[in-house]
Amino acid sequence: MRWMLIAALVACGGHAHDDHRPAEEPEAESITRWTATHEYFVEHPPFVVGQPSALAAHVTRLEGHAAVRSGKLTAILTPKTGAPLQATADAPARPGIFRPELTATVAGPCTLTLRIEDGAVRDEVTADCTVHAAGAKLPPAPEKPPGRITFLKETAWTMEFATGVVAERELVPTLRTTGEIRATAGREARLTATAHGRVVLESPVPVLGAQVSAGQVLARIVPQVENPGDRVTLSSDARAARAELSAAESQLARSERLWAERTIPEKQLEEAKTRVEIARAKLAGAQGRVGQFDAGASGRGGGRTAFQVRSPLAGTLVAIHVSSGQTVEDGELLFTVVDLSRVWLHADVFEPDIGSVKASTRATFRVDGFDTPLSIAPPDGRVVTIGQLVDPKTRTVPMIFELSNPDRQLRIGSFATVWIETGAPAKALAIPETAMIDDAGRRVAYVQVEGEAFERRALTVGMRSGGLVEIKAGLAKGEHVVTRGAYDIKLAASGGAVPEHGHAH
Repeated sequence: MRWMLIAALVACGGHAHDDHRPAEEPEAESITRWTATHEYFVEHPPFVVGQPSALAAHVTRLEGHAAVRSGKLTAILTPKTGAPLQATADAPARPGIFRPELTATVAGPCTLTLRIEDGAVRDEVTADCTVHAAGAKLPPAPEKPPGRITFLKETAWTMEFATGVVAERELVPTLRTTGEIRATAGREARLTATAHGRVVLESPVPVLGAQVSAGQVLARIVPQVENPGDRVTLSSDARAARAELSAAESQLARSERLWAERTIPEKQLEEAKTRVEIARAKLAGAQGRVGQFDAGASGRGGGRTAFQVRSPLAGTLVAIHVSSGQTVEDGELLFTVVDLSRVWLHADVFEPDIGSVKASTRATFRVDGFDTPLSIAPPDGRVVTIGQLVDPKTRTVPMIFELSNPDRQLRIGSFATVWIETGAPAKALAIPETAMIDDAGRRVAYVQVEGEAFERRALTVGMRSGGLVEIKAGLAKGEHVVTRGAYDIKLAASGGAVPEHGHAH
């Protein structure tokens, strides 16, 4: 980038510039450094004794790949001989960009230290530099290698973007497949209606996600009388049944006296007793129908006329299929309660791969909403079983893992990408799978060679393990690859145009 761009744009930010500067200015120098928490990309004109050098220091917080928006940045120029110079930008001139200005006084080798202070955050980097003598001819800028792709910090800061270091990691041969989070056998209860009737939800009304205890009443079912008619008719039936019982009891009393006098046969006495029992049953039925009618009309739903719906286990209420007052049929599903403290992961293993996972005891999986993969390993996690029946449609068998879910973050029904370990671990150069994209049928990654300069690298890959992929060729240890936003770099490269800068360079 040309120094005249820096001069013009810095002047726009409030810095004075020389109107008689020659048209051809020396190329700006740049420094890119990383720490565990920050990335520093600094552009500045060559340091020349007696000439102010305005720095454009782009500082990125690696967590979330966000521009540093507060704090101060101190630049310290330390010559090999002589006293160090210091300049401080008390705040970013723009989000992520600090502009301290240094004027060197001693020519020769030097070091440039950048220190960021933002509340409790303290971080710094150091880079070698050179101060040129006043009037000395500056060395020509090195030619940029072909294939460099420019992608500005201002663009990266506004999107999902991240980089990672190419490093040796412990990888395990894995089989990649898909799976689903399901309830553990015996830890799921589907509560159904025990009678045809009206639902009365228990108070407080159950809500989704609520924790319920074993035996807790969630609702009551008020049975409904088939063809009940009206209360007048039901009351009349009850009075008739009561009168019939009274007549039957009077007849029984008379029959008992006659039997005592041995004037009637015993059979007649037994028939009188039977008529009393039948009359009592009719009266109980008629009174019950009146009671059901009254309970349904008042909405109480309590007492003997209601059936309680209790949870057989402690867990989370994950589904409510009814509302209060709704009429349900016998056997209709009302609630689903699941104990989410432990869950199953059903992984689908294709028929040709069954042999490779028979001895497997560990796996890693990722579900949407989790940034990092989750591990399954003994003793907390275990293999429950490998299916013995091949699905005729998918040609897969289920491999079931059980694992703890202490925070209840895993949700029943979530789909997962699963890596089942099939061999012993080994160290290898690796990058996250998200850093690798397909480009015209080739696996490629984009390397950040400088703050705003990237290179496309064709990759030769090996095993995959838990979201990582082994790199056999194409990348070197310590390089920084784009792990999120690689496709945007690809689009910037295919566009063929270098985007214009929106800050002082």
